[in-house]
Amino acid sequence: MMQLDHRLFEAHQYALINPLQIDRRIAQLWPCEPIVPKELRGQEHLFPYLLRLGDMSADARLAALDETVRYAREHDRLPFSALLVSGAGPEHVRNQLARGLVRKVDGESMLFRYYDPRVWNALTWILSAPQLDALLGPVQFWTAPSAKRGNWRTYESSGRGNDGLPLAPGQVHAIASLASINRVIDRLLRVDHGFDDYGVSKQVYDEMVNADALGLTDADDQEAFAFVSITQPPGIHESPKYQEAIRIARLEPGAYRSIVTAALEDEENESPLKQQDQGVWQHG
Repeated sequence: MMQLDHRLFEAHQYALINPLQIDRRIAQLWPCEPIVPKELRGQEHLFPYLLRLGDMSADARLAALDETVRYAREHDRLPFSALLVSGAGPEHVRNQLARGLVRKVDGESMLFRYYDPRVWNALTWILSAPQLDALLGPVQFWTAPSAKRGNWRTYESSGRGNDGLPLAPGQVHAIASLASINRVIDRLLRVDHGFDDYGVSKQVYDEMVNADALGLTDADDQEAFAFVSITQPPGIHESPKYQEAIRIARLEPGAYRSIVTAALEDEENESPLKQQDQGVWQHG
């Protein structure tokens, strides 16, 4: 893990900014173009911008960096979705990244938001190394912020990926579960739980799979099960109180979350909140 500082930033030739997260005024501080798949041309406002860091003088680059980081801090946003190392030209990099944005899932074209750091960090365990390398193409290093935002982690591509990014059913299921996974991570962050920053998304997913195997079919129940499993002592779900909650929720989906929230005297005092969609797949 590393902090985003000038030295780390200067080691990269490109960066990604998400205009849905960062004001376009900030994006326009940099020489950049949107990364738009051919299937969705005309919808540039939905897609990240590829910043050409090498097209600026060192002084202009650092001034733009300081302004971007200042804006991100003031608005509690990430300054960049990713930093990229590549010797390829901007058109080659942009075209490669655009190709990965649309995938066929069950015969339907879907927008694949792999550039979102919360998605990318999970893809490093969901996808195989050849699949990740195929996604990156000429990008040699992809550096993205982690769940706790203060740390950045670099993935190094071998440059030898399989074309087509074929996804196994289990991989599709894990990717489709990322909205739920990220809601649990948000909750862990709110209670300041000291989780493993890198492996937390896989840990949450594994616990949600465990919940499903126990007969908890409701997404809220699965999320609550994962939260309890991570924040409470090992074996918590073997206790009579939680066994009874699971039994009731098998008959009444949604009951588990209500029962355990009361049992834990949730310090967040959280009633079911309307959560922002943080999924990966979107209809194209």
